Amino acid sequence: MALTAIAFPSVASTTCPGCYGLVRLQPGVYTEPGLPSDRRRHVAEVIEQANKRVGDFFGGRKSAPDILVCLSDDCYRRIGGGRERGIAVLDRAVMLSPRGVDPVIASHELSHVELHARLKGADVPQWFDEGLAVLVSDDPRYLAPTGDRCLLDSRQPLPATLDDWLRAASADARLYAKAACQVSRWAGTSGGKEAVRTLIERLATGQAFPDIQMPAAG
Repeated sequence: MALTAIAFPSVASTTCPGCYGLVRLQPGVYTEPGLPSDRRRHVAEVIEQANKRVGDFFGGRKSAPDILVCLSDDCYRRIGGGRERGIAVLDRAVMLSPRGVDPVIASHELSHVELHARLKGADVPQWFDEGLAVLVSDDPRYLAPTGDRCLLDSRQPLPATLDDWLRAASADARLYAKAACQVSRWAGTSGGKEAVRTLIERLATGQAFPDIQMPAAG
């Protein structure tokens, strides 16, 4: 889900996880108290794998967001979550629901935070932000495993603003696959991860976002 400011109490919970009943599992990671050792270990492994995916793709890390992990619906509601699997909050934290304690979902949300840390206030179209997060997380729901990774071609312009994206995504479950297709196809023909890093560096210096939406294959 897109990087966005969401309503209280989620912002407050990311500022003070302990105020909402969470305890520190490890530096920067907070979860419910009283979890058995196997579930604590699972959370730690998920976060480790997600951090590795993000670091490997971006060639290191510029961000270090707090990560709030809930393994029960009551916990997630208490910290301000909704029906999403996970969400990034104000470029500084990530919240994961019980359905989002997974390396794919975690790395998707961490990608949003990392991208914006590197952009230094520059903007990108929302379709690029979301498509990149799918690529970083290697989400098999929206990407083929090899080759031209597009599962769904689209010649339609994709939503550029957050509001437009959220509205369109609620009506079209295929939107993430369309955005992932555009980003993965551009990256695949432009130099891969290094091309993405170079683009982000240029955007951070004030260059305009280029027209990289590509036509459907064939």
